[in-house]
Amino acid sequence: MRSRPGDRGQARARRIIAARYFEVADLASSEEGPGANNVVVGIAVLAGIAASDAICLSATGSRYAGEDHAEAARVLGRVDKGLGNELSKLVRLKPSAHYGSTFISDSDRVRALRAAATLVEAATNRTLSN
Repeated sequence: MRSRPGDRGQARARRIIAARYFEVADLASSEEGPGANNVVVGIAVLAGIAASDAICLSATGSRYAGEDHAEAARVLGRVDKGLGNELSKLVRLKPSAHYGSTFISDSDRVRALRAAATLVEAATNRTLSN
């Protein structure tokens, strides 16, 4: 497994980035029309990945550094099984959101925003207490 070491400052930085991505995803969720859900979900995925990095850095002093986002979810799952499941939900939507040629459903948009919110909240709780 590829990992990258980091400290509390890096965990806080990744949490701030996660929160910003989530703010943009939430703002974009009010948009309608073809492709809007893809953009929202794509940004929510980025929020979840950054939040996962913050959580892992805070808990273990390292984060996943590979390109396999499913593996990143498994790594997070070793820190917190429920949060790993939330990231897994998001990364399953990543190919459709970022590279797909079909439009993502409203229900997947809602699911992605909920998962990202859970991860960002967990990252905030874990990095503010350090």
